[in-house]
Amino acid sequence: MLKEHSKVLNGVSQQADGFDPEKALEALRNVPYVRPEDVDDWPEPLPLFREADPPEPYPLEALGPLEGVVREALRVVQGAEALTAAAFLAGASLGAQGIANAVVDGRTYPASLFFLTVADSGERKTELDRLALLPARAWQTAKAEVAALAEEAWRAEREAWEAERRRIQGEKGLSREERAEALKALGLPPARPWSGLCLLSDATTEAIVSALADDWPSVGLFASEAGVFLGGHAMSKEKRLYTISVLSRLWDGQGVERARQGDGKRLLLGRRLSVHLGTQPEVARDLLEDRLVRNQGLLARFFTAWAPQVGPRRYVEEDLTRNPAYIAYQGRLDALLEATAGNVRDDPEARVRGLELPSLPLHPAAKRLYVAFFEHLEAQKEELGEARAFAAKTPEHAVRLALVLGLFEDPSLTRLGPEHMERGIALAEWYMLEHQAGGRMESPRGGRDENGRGTHQARNPPVGHGLGGPRGRKPCPEGPGQAGEGGALARGEREAHLPPGPEAGPGPSFGLGAPPPAPARGQASFEGLSSGKRAASPPKPGAPRGLPRRAA
Repeated sequence: MLKEHSKVLNGVSQQADGFDPEKALEALRNVPYVRPEDVDDWPEPLPLFREADPPEPYPLEALGPLEGVVREALRVVQGAEALTAAAFLAGASLGAQGIANAVVDGRTYPASLFFLTVADSGERKTELDRLALLPARAWQTAKAEVAALAEEAWRAEREAWEAERRRIQGEKGLSREERAEALKALGLPPARPWSGLCLLSDATTEAIVSALADDWPSVGLFASEAGVFLGGHAMSKEKRLYTISVLSRLWDGQGVERARQGDGKRLLLGRRLSVHLGTQPEVARDLLEDRLVRNQGLLARFFTAWAPQVGPRRYVEEDLTRNPAYIAYQGRLDALLEATAGNVRDDPEARVRGLELPSLPLHPAAKRLYVAFFEHLEAQKEELGEARAFAAKTPEHAVRLALVLGLFEDPSLTRLGPEHMERGIALAEWYMLEHQAGGRMESPRGGRDENGRGTHQARNPPVGHGLGGPRGRKPCPEGPGQAGEGGALARGEREAHLPPGPEAGPGPSFGLGAPPPAPARGQASFEGLSSGKRAASPPKPGAPRGLPRRAA
């Protein structure tokens, strides 16, 4: 029937020189009526959206000291890779943030990490959080038992202090100067002992600040079902801006104000917060589409990942907590939490409470990696669209990840080496790609491949998120300080930032020189940020860096 319509229209068009509208309308009226369900030769409809590229495999090999326990958790619990890795990275961050900071050219970077993992219900968020935080909960319980005894002694001392203060204030016969001198001699009230509470779940912003003030200066906000936090009082219309400000300041390592009746305002310094929020796609959509959250830069501080559905699962008859890799993780996290206590300053006379942490510099070779990574991201800034805010913080993200993994591997670390920086860059690059894609709003479904990796059908990113274009390759432009065909970053420009000496060694090569060697385990390929994918193999000599961007 469609062919009949085509014949009529073609016949009319062939007589265009003597075109008669009346005859054309009459011809169309005489064509038999066509019902859509009677037609069997409709052409294949064009898709409204291009097919999205599948997500990149999570760089498990870049997890360093956490790789073993994450792989064992993947085998036993069978959660998605991004979800499993985030749970244990967040647990490691809780331990490392009380040990040391990193310092780069005078800028201090804490070891605090913020994660937002989006996964459907039943994808093992709660179980993975339980396993990753089991050592921390045991430490918190032991600390609370000791603190309970100290609390009783503190209450007795506090009552005695208050009674003496009332006596001085009510004593007759004292002049104003004598009463002031007696109160000064009495001193400050005894400081309340730390309770050791370091894990929060559905707390309000005020509760987070209160815990950092009175319970422990290094705290973790972990919620496997974060709808209570994201949809509750903390993110209500009246409190949203305050919550964003507090979380941003804590991520930056700055002090936060605590106002309480009777004590006035106090600036809390030396506090650290790590975060892992697990949520479902519907809740994540509301957060990601919130203009205030995006414009205030909060999302740029989070590692956001969209975990695929995994299935079908096979039951594994094994207790992961008895696995050697998990026992090693448990022992190291417990040691880091214990070591944090040694960095807590509690000086009642100076009214100073909080963490006093050393700052670890970067090894010159690690510094070269940092500078090269920074310059590569800057060269791609115009192509990143709405992901530019995250890209601006990606070099710092890489340092924080390197710091957490380095301290978890060796708590006595004195500086970050190139091997730590390589891991941090590889992980930061993966999260950059995930942020650049903007997430997959629909629930991705899939299973596992022959290597045990999660697979799923990727969805198209929503309008208004990410780049709004295909994740294709973009050749690195040539020019000073940039990578191009057969070229590397200008050695002189990079080394101008580095201390002289034999330690400097050769410049970084992955994605920046020609031709680079095959990436080592945990090594990052900067090419991935402009391409949307990591290079599977080194380019041939003389070949251009990257491929042209694909058409939508």
